[in-house]
Amino acid sequence: MNNTLARAAAVAAAALGLTLTVATPALASADKCKGDAFASCVAVNGSKLHVNSIKSRVALYAKTCRYGHSQVLINGKHFADSDGGKDKDYCSKSIFGAEVTTGTWNVNRNYAKGTKICSKFWWNNGSTKPGSVNGYTSFGTACATVG
Repeated sequence: MNNTLARAAAVAAAALGLTLTVATPALASADKCKGDAFASCVAVNGSKLHVNSIKSRVALYAKTCRYGHSQVLINGKHFADSDGGKDKDYCSKSIFGAEVTTGTWNVNRNYAKGTKICSKFWWNNGSTKPGSVNGYTSFGTACATVG
């Protein structure tokens, strides 16, 4: 329920022209989102320096859908894409919005302390306007730090 309230607050803040930012403390297991009304999210499951799995999500509001894909980066380098980089519709079925899983990867390995694991949702808006990259707009980059 806290995520639902946070999303509602983000929608209200976006409507008022404010920016909502989530801090990223250094944790082995972490769940972070970055963005306003729409956001990219990452969940890292593990303990100490061991990472069991990585989950990417997109946070949507009020029964909306977004066509796109998530990209996972480790220390800024490409690790994986949801659905092999193919775009698909991700939809919230709740009037309050929801975080929708876009991909899960079983990693089961150790990483060096300070390794940054990030997820970025790319919305395929078909636009060529400034801020778009080949028709895509990023909802932000959510990161968790190992160690």
